[in-house]
Amino acid sequence: MGKTDDLEEIARRFPFKYVEVRHQEIRSRVISLMNGELLGVYEEVERGYAVRYFNQGLFFVSSQEPDKLTPSPERIEGWSKDLLDVQPVSGNYEVQEREPLDSMGVEEKISLLKDISKEVLSQKISSKLQNMVLTYAESVESKEVLVNGARVVGRIPRVQVTYNIVMSGNGRTITAWHEIGGSGGIEQIKELRVTEHLTERVKALDHVLQKGKGITPGKRDVVLSPILSGIMAHESVGHPFEADRVMGREFAQAGSSYLSYLSLKQIGNPAVNVADDPTIQGGMGYYLIDDEGVRARRKLLIKGGEVNELLQNRFTSRKSNLPSNGSSRASSFDREPLIRMSNTFFVPGDMNFRELIEDVKEGIYLKTYMEWNIDDMRMGQRYIGLEAFQIKNGEIGDPVLYPVLEGKTTEFLMAIDAVDDSFELFPGTCGKGDPDQGIPVSMGGPNMRLRNVMIKVI
Repeated sequence: MGKTDDLEEIARRFPFKYVEVRHQEIRSRVISLMNGELLGVYEEVERGYAVRYFNQGLFFVSSQEPDKLTPSPERIEGWSKDLLDVQPVSGNYEVQEREPLDSMGVEEKISLLKDISKEVLSQKISSKLQNMVLTYAESVESKEVLVNGARVVGRIPRVQVTYNIVMSGNGRTITAWHEIGGSGGIEQIKELRVTEHLTERVKALDHVLQKGKGITPGKRDVVLSPILSGIMAHESVGHPFEADRVMGREFAQAGSSYLSYLSLKQIGNPAVNVADDPTIQGGMGYYLIDDEGVRARRKLLIKGGEVNELLQNRFTSRKSNLPSNGSSRASSFDREPLIRMSNTFFVPGDMNFRELIEDVKEGIYLKTYMEWNIDDMRMGQRYIGLEAFQIKNGEIGDPVLYPVLEGKTTEFLMAIDAVDDSFELFPGTCGKGDPDQGIPVSMGGPNMRLRNVMIKVI
């Protein structure tokens, strides 16, 4: 970790109005198995220094060698000529590992993953499990940031398990891909119930292959699980509510927002509340102070169906004449801090799942998805169900084959009339920027009900 003295010495070379000096280190290890056999172990340590400063414009320099950091002649394009010059805060934040990642050796982790694979591959099912790739990833991100003299120190360990399953049966073949994980130590494997999760998933996919029936396209009620509500929260609300994207500063290919063109205040049903909260312990996007020295807090992006606030940093705040809400992070030392989501979700309600579906006469429960996509404006979107079930007179029935939910973000948000009291978060890597920055986030929420929406078929 960079010493405070090093950061202070670097800061003295940049005598400007606003200066961030950051040392960031990410240690990671990935272990992959295919059908229970080790594919490989990959380890990486990425560390270095960066300085972002304001001098009648915004500038950024980075290097693995601190002595090479000097003022740059190349200005960062796309920002106004001023920033919100509020006093940064000092502080520390850390996710504690109840069982440290290094308390279990690599060989022991490989053995554990082989045991998990063996249990899953030995399940008695009618379909054939053609292939299973199981990947375990752990990382520790440590950073120290000096912002106009205020010192911020953070340390976040993370664990993530990703699996890809190919199954065939009854003349059909399906592929399922999913991630589970969170911030913390090796205890995450136990708490995530990886073996149970995978065996339950294999049996569920077998049920779809053997018993799944086709459906007739048409309008009906749809209930989305936390996996689906999470994707929708992240892609349909989180990204288009990033203020730099709304202002046209996001230079990635998928870089626009419907909020740049719509003047609607009421964007969804009053039952819709969407939050982004970096302070949730266990979330992949956990932090307490952002990379601009602004204290993090829960942001309610949509409140009662209305646009409530955007994700802001010091620069968009200046343009918006609003305070920054601490949403600025960099994925690594050689990347500029950008407005990023953290843990983004639909806020749960107060009814249970039974109450959520009891008056659905004819509908579909989408539990997991095969694929999803969304357009550049974050308006048009499409979800293809994988584990999906008929709802008939308030009861979950037989599996149905590959229903397609397709429509506009505003239509879906208006159609959500109820959410239950469950809450789950799932990990993800959020892409943004040019050059690209993949950053850890979580997404999720409750089960939620959409009334009278169009379901298509493949």
